[in-house]
Amino acid sequence: MFQQMISLFLSFLAFIASLFGQGGGAVDPTPTPVTDQEIVYLSDRTISYGDSDDQTLDLFLPTGKNGNVGLVLFIHGGAWVTGTKETYLTEALRYQAMGYVTASINYRYLGNGVLPADELDDITASLRAIKTACAQKGINVSKTVMVGSSSGAHLALLYAYTKIAEAPVTPVAVVSSGAPTDFTDPAFLQSGAGELLAGSIGINTETLALLMQSGIAQLFVPTLTNLSPAKQVKSTSVPTLMAHGKNDNIVPYSNAERLDAALTEKGVKHDFITFPNSGHALLNDPDCTLRFQTLAAQYIANYLG
Repeated sequence: MFQQMISLFLSFLAFIASLFGQGGGAVDPTPTPVTDQEIVYLSDRTISYGDSDDQTLDLFLPTGKNGNVGLVLFIHGGAWVTGTKETYLTEALRYQAMGYVTASINYRYLGNGVLPADELDDITASLRAIKTACAQKGINVSKTVMVGSSSGAHLALLYAYTKIAEAPVTPVAVVSSGAPTDFTDPAFLQSGAGELLAGSIGINTETLALLMQSGIAQLFVPTLTNLSPAKQVKSTSVPTLMAHGKNDNIVPYSNAERLDAALTEKGVKHDFITFPNSGHALLNDPDCTLRFQTLAAQYIANYLG
């Protein structure tokens, strides 16, 4: 039994190292994002911001506007390995009609040498391409509200909390729904997302939880902490609107509670909407949906001006 546990532990170590870029097994991802001058317009609205087919975005400019205009950036979900920018097409067009620059991005999926840090780099590259494309039309974008769901919300939160100094367009708020926010949360290991993690290395969630709770497995905690938005909150973090289903079996509700607690402790302006009858897709609480949509519009108006 002891040898089996050691074998499982080593498998877990190798998996975490390859996925999150710890240790010597990480591979530099190819391709890398291209420069401002190399952005390619694939159509009237679609831009390629890198060499990969996944590095594309849809950009929508408001009619008859120039000068300073705020950007609403949408980041789709899909467990970091699937999903599409078209998810947010309706929302992007709606906020474009309200006078904002809007964009919905695709990004490279995890695997084949692509790490979470590279997905964050894709956000930087997409913002750079958006800024350049807008400048060509006489529009200056200097501020963005980032909107995401599920893994897209995780990326939006992590980017806004940790990458603001290098962002070509400054994040000023995040609108998040169903976000994984704390990978060190024991409940996360028992969730649907935890099952995906465990299944990738051929063990069950109980064994994974046991490994994580062992003394040796604490070696993983710094890596998981660095990827957890709830662990990156500072007093200067951007205002955050968050929504989460009480019955979410993909990302545990406790993840949202942990982010709420961290934002409260640091005194960060935020609103937390619980959907008491809903799961991950937030489908069963129409009153909460209306409140969330109303607050999202208020955040965008307040922080983009």
